[in-house]
Amino acid sequence: MPNSLGIFVVTLTLMLTQPIGAAASTFSISNWQTSGSQQWHITFPGNSSGPSIQNANSGASELYYPHSGNYATVNYEESLSPVHKVQLEVGILGSLQQGTGNDSDWDYSHSPDLWYYGMFRTSGSSTLLNLNFKHAINPGTELFYGYGYSNSLYTMKQGYYSVMNYNAVSTSLPNLDSTYSIVYHGPHIGVTETKQLTPKLALVGSIAYAPLTVVEGHGWWNLRELDFKHTGTGQMLDGKIGLKYLVAGRQDNSLTVGYRYQRNSLYTGTENTSSDITWTKATQEQYGWYMGGEFKF
Repeated sequence: MPNSLGIFVVTLTLMLTQPIGAAASTFSISNWQTSGSQQWHITFPGNSSGPSIQNANSGASELYYPHSGNYATVNYEESLSPVHKVQLEVGILGSLQQGTGNDSDWDYSHSPDLWYYGMFRTSGSSTLLNLNFKHAINPGTELFYGYGYSNSLYTMKQGYYSVMNYNAVSTSLPNLDSTYSIVYHGPHIGVTETKQLTPKLALVGSIAYAPLTVVEGHGWWNLRELDFKHTGTGQMLDGKIGLKYLVAGRQDNSLTVGYRYQRNSLYTGTENTSSDITWTKATQEQYGWYMGGEFKF
């Protein structure tokens, strides 16, 4: 897939060389340089026998994946009336930066120490989508409601264990070729604010919150030939703030530089392989600076 930074530069150049027209629609593209992570956690019955209720959730497993790279983000707005707009945003991160992930396992009914601990090389991809309907309540404030969608895929290769059955080891997993994907999606509400600082410079920001979303995970552990699915409910938060500058001599074009933060998280969920397994955590965080160009026509 083409480099997202290259797409951004080419499209921005084309935008800023287009003729000026009536401002009924807005098209923008930005490059969002993100850092962050994805983590998920399950609990399950431990191996120790006995009537203790604690044994029901005394086993635990947690996976960690770094999540960094550059999103090419395209945004389109269409005016429906003087106070109403529809907006569509699509962001694509074609290739996550390679990093080191890890897999931790415990059986607290036996010991508080790590039962298994492994590391692996990970990469992947990520996509986001937001569809919003906006209503202006004054010249600088818009309320909106809509639907958000986030989909990420993580690969796991070149693995090795440093702890196996509570013992320190150095065991490589050259045939590791597993994947895990996760989707968060649901309705959200939000607000955008614009405060004019000078005739050419404005402070802009927005925040969107989805209090009840669907969260779905899908894993394939190739060494165990295990295909499993996670299902649960969660929440999504997306906020950004920036400075918007009107390009000199071009009343319909502007540049924006800012910072964006996203956090998607799980309330609770289940795994399809066993009713005794509880999906207790699935948190994705992304944050970083963005730069974009806007063209009205």
